[in-house]
Amino acid sequence: MSTIKEVEDIYVVCECMDVTYGEILSAIKEGHCTLDALMDATGAGTACGKCKSRDDDPDEERAIHLDEILAMAKAEGNCPD
Repeated sequence: MSTIKEVEDIYVVCECMDVTYGEILSAIKEGHCTLDALMDATGAGTACGKCKSRDDDPDEERAIHLDEILAMAKAEGNCPD
């Protein structure tokens, strides 16, 4: 059975740049709390862009998107509004 940490380390949110959910969470914890800052810090969303938002992913190829991860982080108090 996988732990949450293991899933964070292996689930790839951005396939083009091979950026995992865990790497995105780490960047958010370091203060990269806007979409542009997160993209600059991780490279996620800088190629095809489908991982940025559901609007950028019309075929719903990604299970979660950068804007959704940021919204959750803000709701949990991990980023200033």
